[in-house]
Amino acid sequence: MATLTTTTVATGDSVDYTVPELWSAKLYVEAQREMFWSTFEGPEGSGMPVIRKDDLTKDAGDVIHIQSLKNLTGSGVTGESTLEGNEEQISMTQTDLSIEWLRHAVAISKRSKKRINFDFVIQAAQPLLSKMIAKTMDDAIFTEFETATTALWASDATSTATLDASDTLSTTTLDRLKTYLDDNLAMPLSTGNGQNYYGLVIHPYDAYNLRQDSTWSQAQRDANIRGETNPLFTGAMGVYNGVIIYVNKGVSNSANNSKCIAFGGESIFRGYGEMPSFVSQLHDYGFEIGVGMEAIYGQQLNDAVNTNFAILETYATNPNA
Repeated sequence: MATLTTTTVATGDSVDYTVPELWSAKLYVEAQREMFWSTFEGPEGSGMPVIRKDDLTKDAGDVIHIQSLKNLTGSGVTGESTLEGNEEQISMTQTDLSIEWLRHAVAISKRSKKRINFDFVIQAAQPLLSKMIAKTMDDAIFTEFETATTALWASDATSTATLDASDTLSTTTLDRLKTYLDDNLAMPLSTGNGQNYYGLVIHPYDAYNLRQDSTWSQAQRDANIRGETNPLFTGAMGVYNGVIIYVNKGVSNSANNSKCIAFGGESIFRGYGEMPSFVSQLHDYGFEIGVGMEAIYGQQLNDAVNTNFAILETYATNPNA
């Protein structure tokens, strides 16, 4: 049996350890709070960007099936035209995603346990593991989006190879992006204020470039988020032409090239076979004690309705380089 990699603590008092029964629930709550994409989760039929299904009967390696709907494209009938026989069929799609383990832990030896309150280890491990879970699960969704084919390039660029310093993110490109999503019948996000929006996640370098756009600055002074309580606006940089802008380092930026992620409803799916939960282990006759977490989950783009999202590539370099 492999030896745990232990953390040695130099000072402290000796007490017996206890593991709170509610630690698992608290671990997941804290992880959700740290996660960027958790704000956008919703169940099947909710129209949220991340459709989540908790099929806790599944084990690692299994497949979870998630249903989604395509937008209607018909125009109906007018006047006294006969509706019967002119109905539009609802188009349902099914996405299958595979789920796998995520596990991580910290360990402490009995020698350290004699020098420290083990409750402190629990308290210290919880936020560390929560942040680790949040980043890992967020990165998985960002990586999934990055596998999609690029739909648009900023300014007048027509490919990744043609991006140059003149092709930074601007309001002109945001207008083109909004038109692209509308033309492709992307599913908008409803916020309850009578208006529909799309989301766009950009890299911090893109945010810097966008702030240099005078049209953006003026729009934020005149009509930025004011008193909007819908969670979709939480943490947003601003809104322009029906597009809510978010900034996150999870957006890919390599060789001065960002892959910004535009999304509407039902853009990606996430499935759980086991929710993040607390685990513990004694080793070497109780001399080493490990505490950690485990989860079974997976994610998959909504390839059946791939017009609900779009990858926008921009030129974005470090302004301080």
